[in-house]
Amino acid sequence: MSKKILLDTNVIVRFLVRDNQEHFIKAVKIFQDIEDFHTEAYLMDFILAEVVYVLKRIYKFDKKLITHTLQQLLMYQNLFLDNKLVAYEALTIYSDKNIDFADAYLCAKRKLEDYEIVSFDRDIKKC
Repeated sequence: MSKKILLDTNVIVRFLVRDNQEHFIKAVKIFQDIEDFHTEAYLMDFILAEVVYVLKRIYKFDKKLITHTLQQLLMYQNLFLDNKLVAYEALTIYSDKNIDFADAYLCAKRKLEDYEIVSFDRDIKKC
């Protein structure tokens, strides 16, 4: 039976940014265990949003790089989200439109699951 874990923002960021060698080595081991099916990992939607925020605002990553990198991460078969398809599409919308990730997530949910968005935010019209 594989171990079950909840991923936190800092583990993903250390894995991607490599700015703390000790944490990076531990994060690599965690993701290797996920890839090798020794660990089942769950990524909560708000943690994904926080990762996007940290990479963009703190580390100044380009939106295209954030999208590509996180979409690659979402391809891990033993990494689970509430709705991986919506998260993947939200990253695409985030990269393509001049909106933040939260708005992109709403747009993806609307597009893929036929919701109506109720908002006062003008950026929502950019979906």
